[in-house]
Amino acid sequence: MSWLDRIPSLDTPDLREVQRISRDLLDRLAEDRKLLTQLVDEIPDDAERLANSRITLLLNRLSVYRAPERGFEVRMNMNPRLDNQRFPHDHCYAFATRILTGGYVHVVGRRTDGWEGPFSGDDVERGIVTIERPGSSYTLGHPMVHQAVMEPDTVTLFVRGPRRKRVSNAAVELMPSRDTWPAPAEPGADAAESRPATVDEYRLMRSYLSQRDLID
Repeated sequence: MSWLDRIPSLDTPDLREVQRISRDLLDRLAEDRKLLTQLVDEIPDDAERLANSRITLLLNRLSVYRAPERGFEVRMNMNPRLDNQRFPHDHCYAFATRILTGGYVHVVGRRTDGWEGPFSGDDVERGIVTIERPGSSYTLGHPMVHQAVMEPDTVTLFVRGPRRKRVSNAAVELMPSRDTWPAPAEPGADAAESRPATVDEYRLMRSYLSQRDLID
């Protein structure tokens, strides 16, 4: 067992408690190079983590640790798609992020039409704008709308809590066009906003992290 196996559950509605637990988890993991390397190296031998390592509209990600019985998953996000960062969106779970390399302009918005269901760009007012750099972190609840305009070499650690609503939402009229979506993994397949990474794509992500001196 590692210290990760003793992290408390994130299945709580108390966002301050989510922030406290997540901050400790992400700070410790960012400094635990040996464990982080081990977790990344284990992914090809773990069918669930490999299936949850994905190529998405926004970026690529590795699922480095899963604890469904405690309501959370830890990911590493990288390879941001620079032209696809600008649409406001929410998530169906609370989450916390710690920036490892790169950085971004982060915009947290305020919905003017209530906190539930679909919304458009006209329904969101700009709230807080921050510049995120290596070492910074933040936590957002599932109702919050945000967007991040990332630098090309941005890598983050990300921990998500349990699902709190059926789907996430985004300003549909601002979504990137279909021709910018990730290429299908197999010839003849349809492009999708998110799909599982192939083993070759996993290897590329692992090399990407090693080249940036984030893992051995």
